[in-house]
Amino acid sequence: MEESIFILKGRFKSNSLGLYGLLLLIFNRNHDLESYNAVVSTYSNLYDLEPHAGWEKFEETILDVKWKGSYNSSMTAALMDNFKAIASDEKLKSQLYEYITNYDYDNTEVTIYDSVNRILHDKNLILEIGIQEITTEEFIETKEKRAKPTQTTTEKSPIEDGSVILPIEPILSPVKGKPLYELKVGDKIIARLIPNSDRANYFIDLLNLRLEGSIKPIPCEIIDIKSGGKNAPIEILTIIGPGIYGKCTETEKQVKLRMYDPLVDGPQVTKPQPGKITQRKNEEKPPHVGMPKSTYLLIALFVIILIIFLLLLYISFT
Repeated sequence: MEESIFILKGRFKSNSLGLYGLLLLIFNRNHDLESYNAVVSTYSNLYDLEPHAGWEKFEETILDVKWKGSYNSSMTAALMDNFKAIASDEKLKSQLYEYITNYDYDNTEVTIYDSVNRILHDKNLILEIGIQEITTEEFIETKEKRAKPTQTTTEKSPIEDGSVILPIEPILSPVKGKPLYELKVGDKIIARLIPNSDRANYFIDLLNLRLEGSIKPIPCEIIDIKSGGKNAPIEILTIIGPGIYGKCTETEKQVKLRMYDPLVDGPQVTKPQPGKITQRKNEEKPPHVGMPKSTYLLIALFVIILIIFLLLLYISFT
């Protein structure tokens, strides 16, 4: 019979250091340590993953934490080096494989505990492990299933007919911004329309966003976020105003975007009436030339007083 694939899963925590971690070691049917992965982080929710959970859940969680960047890079790298040393040491690798295939939890735990504690140096380190045995077909099937992007044939577009979609460029905020991977539908980001076409330039002028030498940034509400996978770009669809949408694609997932603050950025854009630009230009008039009305009033009053004075003078001589 074809030999099975054996997978070692584990979780650990150091209460004194406030560190938590996950590990995953996969031995193929040729007894080789085919792959290994691990992560060390300050996020305690890592320890919520039970050792009896499926290996795919461990792999997904570890990759997700690394993708988000919410882990201790130096300790994680050091732990990965320890597992690499096991993979390159034939004697130690064979011994660990024997422990796992015999479901010898005690000796397996001692070996892994030693590898982890070389990094954490905590006498009170807590380690829990689980062993999973699967066939090669099951392993390949799970891998292929996870690799396929989820497709929804009945998905309805959030954009109504007759709307316009314009390219936008999100404004970055490395300190106070929100990480790209934390964005969700309903969030409002600050972005700038990209003037790369006549249509884009038309709406930039229509919305009064053109400044001298730049384009004024505006609030955009996220209505859809799509990604083909962890290594694929993220596509963000936003609504700028009634019937006006903005779309951008981000490849760098660690960037932080500036979020909309009504106290700082003001109200959101409302759709202007067609022909507003033409009307505004037509309404521009040359400056008024001539004396103000108050001057005419003073002149008239002076003339009246002069007439009365002349009448009184005439009456006094008659």
